[in-house]
Amino acid sequence: MTSVNITEDLCKICDGRIECAPTAILLISLVHTLYGHIGPEPDYFGNNKDSLLRSQESPTNEDYIIPKPRPYAYFDKVKDDQKSFRVEDNENPVAEYDFIVVGGGTAGCVVASRLSENRKWKVLLVEAGPEEPKIASIPSLTSEFRGSALDWQFSMRPKKGFCQNRLDRGCEIVQGKVLGGSSTINDMAYMRGSPADYDEWALNGNDGWSFSQVLPYFKYSEGNYDRDIFKNKFFHSTQGPLDVGRYPYVDDNVDVLLSAFNELGYNYTDINGRNQLGFMRIQTMSYFGERVSAFTAFLEPVRKLRSNLEIVTEALVTTIALEEQRQSIRALGIEYIKNGTRVKAKANREVILTAGAINSPKLLMQSGIGPKEYLEYLNIRAVYDLPVGANFQDHLSVCLPVIKLTKTSTLRKFPDKLKDITTYYSKGTGPLSANFQVVAFIETKFSDILGTPDIEVRFKGHNSNMYYDKIDICLSLLTPRSRGQVVLNASDPVFGKPLIYPSFLKDSSDEKKLLEGIQEITKLFDTEVFKSAEIEFDPRPILNNECKNFERVSEEFWSCIIRHFTSPLHNYAGTCKMGPTKDPESVVDHTLRVYGTTNLRIADTSIMPKITRGSTAAPVIMIAEKASDLIKTTWY
Repeated sequence: MTSVNITEDLCKICDGRIECAPTAILLISLVHTLYGHIGPEPDYFGNNKDSLLRSQESPTNEDYIIPKPRPYAYFDKVKDDQKSFRVEDNENPVAEYDFIVVGGGTAGCVVASRLSENRKWKVLLVEAGPEEPKIASIPSLTSEFRGSALDWQFSMRPKKGFCQNRLDRGCEIVQGKVLGGSSTINDMAYMRGSPADYDEWALNGNDGWSFSQVLPYFKYSEGNYDRDIFKNKFFHSTQGPLDVGRYPYVDDNVDVLLSAFNELGYNYTDINGRNQLGFMRIQTMSYFGERVSAFTAFLEPVRKLRSNLEIVTEALVTTIALEEQRQSIRALGIEYIKNGTRVKAKANREVILTAGAINSPKLLMQSGIGPKEYLEYLNIRAVYDLPVGANFQDHLSVCLPVIKLTKTSTLRKFPDKLKDITTYYSKGTGPLSANFQVVAFIETKFSDILGTPDIEVRFKGHNSNMYYDKIDICLSLLTPRSRGQVVLNASDPVFGKPLIYPSFLKDSSDEKKLLEGIQEITKLFDTEVFKSAEIEFDPRPILNNECKNFERVSEEFWSCIIRHFTSPLHNYAGTCKMGPTKDPESVVDHTLRVYGTTNLRIADTSIMPKITRGSTAAPVIMIAEKASDLIKTTWY
């Protein structure tokens, strides 16, 4: 939030984005007083921007498509300026570390914490965003952090086939730029995905990644305090640093939705247990009404106790320094900009990329690792030819604000809202302590694996997690077949925002799954539970477009609705795919080491060969735990 006017800043996070009345300002002013606020965008360059920015003389064809990857081959010598990466610099000595972790997000916090457990290892964690602000701990304000200084503020390339209600700017991208990353600004859902997801990874040549082999890493991080869940000790643990449980506040609509699914014949289930199909009151990364991010779980308790761990925030990494060896490439270290100064850091053991499925491939490509033809097209010296940036995946979501509430509306008057804030501050409960709570997993007839879901359904208060009289039904495609890509900005590869081509709905089966999901979920309106609660289907909010011209509710009508109301679920994955050497699409091997390199690894959602069925927060923590174990095994 960069506005100088504090009133405008307050209005941006008014509950439900309502008209900024004086009472609303008073409410949010109280929240700011108690919990602080979001600061301005980080200023990496200071007054030295012109000298730090290098001229970019490259083509401006933004629609360039990544060519078919070539076989792995080392070629070309490393740039001379990269070979000058030396420690012997009397004026600006280069700090040395054993491990450098690039990106202090969900994965980076875990890796830095686990590696620094060895007091003999010196670990550097570099994050582009600021420290995690206290206000981010309030679950109900989750949606308000989008587009703020805690978000990279990327967007997808506009296309007519999806996100048509925002065609002028493309689908929004939400990715955390803060210590804690997306775990600081996401919906806090704890979903591991289906066991079949990981078994499929292993069957495709990724040894060590079957569900039975990754389950211990899920449990290693999990500190589950929900008695109904942690009694199943085969799947859950109470000993890990990551608090997992349910929100302390439950409004009437939660029980109505759960009862309606039960009436339709679905089973109440632990979606992180043996059977993912069914519905439940969701488990979250929270502790009695407060968000638990990767930062608060893994780093905050130890950062002051470990002198071997250095954390640098508001620092923009611009390149990975690479050195030619006989048959491979070695990562010497990194270069980053902070406070108007270009800083070098040397890694004696490894560089670990944990910058996410967009920034990890971006950093690889701008450092010279990526599709050779494409990098040379941008006048970037190619160091190693890999299909970096391809295989982009996300859970495409369709959010429809069609559930109209009367008896169970949660709208409240100002005195009640004021009381809610004081209740949350003193007791940690009330509407501010919760986000969306009901989730269901549905299997369509197009399911890839029998007994596994391909549609997830969430229910969110319309425009507000606290006070609403309308609920959004959000259906998400868990098993997309369409694949997109991330490429550099040709006009400014280093400092320009990357270009993201999601290719949503390119595969026709994706739309068919969403259509069946919509047809199934509309059955809720026929349940006695909905009728007793006087819940109605209100189509008016979704008909402000050409879809209103259809004479009847048909598949063609719903296809039109899908094209207008699709949006990313912000679970980006796959752009540095893990796979065996025989897979021409793979970027890292099963130990997460980048092909062609000796000491460069990636440990975030970009390594996923195929996206998991559900929110990726829990899986990426598992990936980071396993990556830390792999690194320790290598160097002990």
